[in-house]
Amino acid sequence: MRPERMGAVLLLLFTCLLATLQVVVASKTVIDLVSSDPAFSRLIRELQRHRLIVLLNNRKSCTFFAPTNAAFTKWEEQNKDKQIDKDTLLYHILGNNLNTEYMKAEMLLESLLVWDGYLGKNKEGQLIKVTKPKWRPGRKFGLVVGGAELLKKDWRADNGIVHVVDRLFTLPEDLVKTMQKHDELSELHNLIHAAGLDGLLQKHRPYTLFAPTGDAIKRLSDVQLNYLRHEEGRDDLTSTFHHHIHWGTLYKKDIQQGTSTVSTLEGEDLTINLDDKLLIDNAEVETTDILASNGVIHTVSRPLLPSALTWTPAKYLIGLNAANFVKAVRKAGLSRYIDDPNSSYTIFAPQDDVFSPESLTGREKSDMLQYHFVSGKIAQNDLQDGQLLQTELRTDQLNGQAQRSKINVKKDKKKTTISINGIEVKGEPVQLQNSVIYLVTRPLELPLPLVKKMKQDESLSGFYKALTSIGLDRKLSDARGVTVFAPSTAAWGELGVVANFLRLDEQVSKEALEAVARYAIVDNLHYTPDLKAGRTVLKTSQGSELIVEKSNDAIYVGEGRLERSDQVGGQITEKDILVESGVVHAVSAVALPPTLAITLYNVLQGSGASDFLEAFETSNITQILTNWEQDFTIFAPTDEAFQEANLEDALNDADFVGRLVRLHVIPGKILKLEENVKNVEPSLLNNDARLSLRDIDHDGKSFGVRVKGAPARKEAKIVNKGYAHHAWSNDDENPGDLRKTARVKQQHASDDARGASVVSTVPLPGGVIYVIDRVLLPGDPEPISSAWFWIAIAVVGILAAIILCILSVILGVALAKELQHSQGYQPVASGEGAARGADGA
Repeated sequence: MRPERMGAVLLLLFTCLLATLQVVVASKTVIDLVSSDPAFSRLIRELQRHRLIVLLNNRKSCTFFAPTNAAFTKWEEQNKDKQIDKDTLLYHILGNNLNTEYMKAEMLLESLLVWDGYLGKNKEGQLIKVTKPKWRPGRKFGLVVGGAELLKKDWRADNGIVHVVDRLFTLPEDLVKTMQKHDELSELHNLIHAAGLDGLLQKHRPYTLFAPTGDAIKRLSDVQLNYLRHEEGRDDLTSTFHHHIHWGTLYKKDIQQGTSTVSTLEGEDLTINLDDKLLIDNAEVETTDILASNGVIHTVSRPLLPSALTWTPAKYLIGLNAANFVKAVRKAGLSRYIDDPNSSYTIFAPQDDVFSPESLTGREKSDMLQYHFVSGKIAQNDLQDGQLLQTELRTDQLNGQAQRSKINVKKDKKKTTISINGIEVKGEPVQLQNSVIYLVTRPLELPLPLVKKMKQDESLSGFYKALTSIGLDRKLSDARGVTVFAPSTAAWGELGVVANFLRLDEQVSKEALEAVARYAIVDNLHYTPDLKAGRTVLKTSQGSELIVEKSNDAIYVGEGRLERSDQVGGQITEKDILVESGVVHAVSAVALPPTLAITLYNVLQGSGASDFLEAFETSNITQILTNWEQDFTIFAPTDEAFQEANLEDALNDADFVGRLVRLHVIPGKILKLEENVKNVEPSLLNNDARLSLRDIDHDGKSFGVRVKGAPARKEAKIVNKGYAHHAWSNDDENPGDLRKTARVKQQHASDDARGASVVSTVPLPGGVIYVIDRVLLPGDPEPISSAWFWIAIAVVGILAAIILCILSVILGVALAKELQHSQGYQPVASGEGAARGADGA
């Protein structure tokens, strides 16, 4: 064949081959690629069913993530009774060609699935995220698309690229459902769902949610979270939640390097900083681009709190389950204590389970609520046992001064218990910036009215009875701003028969009792922490001055004359008992005013020894009962003792009565009942009639007295006592003073370790009555008439005189004989005797 013809044939063959090739290439669409492989038969059927074949064939470019038959089988196992829908297939198709070499981790791919308005107004397609999976052996491709692995990649067709995937992509869900699928967002979901705020994120419009993780939310305290969950915290929760939401989609790829801002639904912008890390309002973004059908989620390391959210005491109280207390405070017009974040208070709050605001009304409600607030922030370590706190309650009963509350701190090896007014504090205090909250087991009760408190308090009931017996309780009920140094109930017992005298239904007794009661009442408030170390002189309502002596932790009240002690008065045994109109201090002794005179006669009146008092009056020595020139110790038998002594006839003898009374009186001194005492003292009868006083059991508790020489079984026991009290003046040179006084100086250690000199004017003379259970008689014979007893004494005396005379005669005769012998007189011997004498010579 000629060369020319050969060239023409070759050219024709090349042209035909090129045409054939062009036809083959043009026919290889994406559909052609997947339909030629039986592994995609199920995919082809679904595309045909949803009429998507034409769509794919008409595409000039696309990327198709083609699931295998095995992928469909897996989907059906996971989604029983469901069918593949068109949206699911469209979600596997991108509108552009994308080779794997251009895929990168965190890349977002826009699919052909468009839900109107979900991601904006421009028909944005739903996104698919490319991620980098964790390494595992046999993994062929280093990226995961839409949660599916690529089994084969980069199959090229004329109108696109096919990547084979091992599973179907899961359609995106709204933001709420997306949160539910992520464990780290369950806390946030629960929080907004319980408040009914999740509806916003289910709308068909795009949002960006900066979502704090569960750990991030826990950076809020339990109290703050409780408040946000509470109905009262709904507005703050809403605004805080909206502060985490941006209207529109903001993906990581949209954030520029450096600092920028993004708006929020709450109104306050968030500051974004992208450098080495991505920060939102200085909170680190932990996970970006969690895709949802209507937006995107970025997780942050802490809650993003708007500046409008201020943590007031009220919000903390609500978070502590004290919402009823908050409602009551606000309703009473006291919001300033709890709603101002700059206010500073210490708050003692009852929780809802123990406090109902409906139980209080009117002024009482306002007063009670104010009593729970103390100005300033007091730390737990600053609370001390016995400490008095000035509450916000100021009343007319206190003349406008602050009512106090009292702290008690009890420590043991296991724990420290703090209580206020006897009501226990629960748990640890809750700190705010300027305030502190202590939960209490029940509401604080207002201090009771003064008289009512003394009536209810057993330790003060003795003083209450004294007040009511003279009608002073009614006057004291109207008092304002007073301090009462109330003798304890035990103190009235220590007063002995003097207390009985004060209770007699006699005018003199009533006047004396009123003087004693008024001497315990002082105008103005004198709490023990406010008393200065050393001596304080207070003016009483009785008119006399009352001395209060503070030495370290001990506080003494009065002058101590009654006890004949060198110390200053009785000691305060219970400090700072709070009452509506002031404060009460319980004192261990009854302080008697210096202007009050209680004679031995008065003491005998109170002793109940009326027979002995009658005998005194018969004896014509009654003056010693009212004489302040000398001390006397008098043993007064009870009326029962006189009856047992059977002295009716003898008491008609005035001389006998005088001697009997004198036998019961020791002049010149006051015998003290002390442990192991053993005194023998002459009575007023004569020096030979001596009385013996002793401690019976050597324990300082039981004492006996008897006439010296009488058997122990005849001993009289002392059953009560009472001291006389002289009305005296501090002026030693006062000529009107009935007796001398002595200045007794004491030394007490003061708080600064220096001696504080205390001067107490203690009267020297006075007297004491000891009530005894039997009559003292010389020899204390068996029950014979005392008159006969005295006759027997006289007979014995006469017999003794006769014997003495006989002895004198005998002694005289003996002396006469001795005298004769000494002068040489010899008796005349008998003849027989003389003769024997001569023979002997």
